[in-house]
Amino acid sequence: MGSEESDQMMALLQELSLLKELDAAFEANPNESEREAHQLRQQRRDEIGSEMKTLAEQKKGEQSASEAD
Repeated sequence: MGSEESDQMMALLQELSLLKELDAAFEANPNESEREAHQLRQQRRDEIGSEMKTLAEQKKGEQSASEAD
C-alpha cells in the first residue's frame, strides 16, 4: 500500500476503534436516548468495512497490474 492508502486505512481503523469503545459503553449501560446514536455507529462501522475492503481491492488491483508489466 502506498503512503496515502496506508494513512486512509489507519484513519479508518482509528475511527473503528473509537466506535467500538462507544458501543461498548452503550451496551454496558443501554438507554433509549442513546439508541439512535448506537444504530448510526453500527451503520458507520459497516461503511468503514466497505471502505477498507475497497482500499484492499484497489491495492490488489495495483499489485496485479504491476506484476503483469
